Amino acid sequence: MAVAISANGRDHEPMGLYNLLLAELECPRCLVRARCAVEFRLGLLDLREYRLGDILRWAGGHRGKPLRRPDEGTADGEGYCECAHCGKDFWVRVHVRDDRIAEVRPDADRPAHIS
Repeated sequence: MAVAISANGRDHEPMGLYNLLLAELECPRCLVRARCAVEFRLGLLDLREYRLGDILRWAGGHRGKPLRRPDEGTADGEGYCECAHCGKDFWVRVHVRDDRIAEVRPDADRPAHIS
């Protein structure tokens, strides 16, 4: 079973800490596929850069959500990025399975900040 993680549900975490997921995504706003640096808040939050397939580090240092490795290393979270082509932002869903970053995809249900 996956653990749902929400940036709105954080509890006493230092501001501004996140990790980066470098991925190629299709921007839901301009429909151009481009390299994105997705800010996400799963695992140890230490500004580490990840790519799809990388093993997520859970323990040590700053607090991440979840605080400890979830059962079977499985968690779902959200991320935020800006398109390198059009400069507009969008949210994504980040899926971790067996401690590996397995999937990242735009979240059509979450409204953007930049109009």
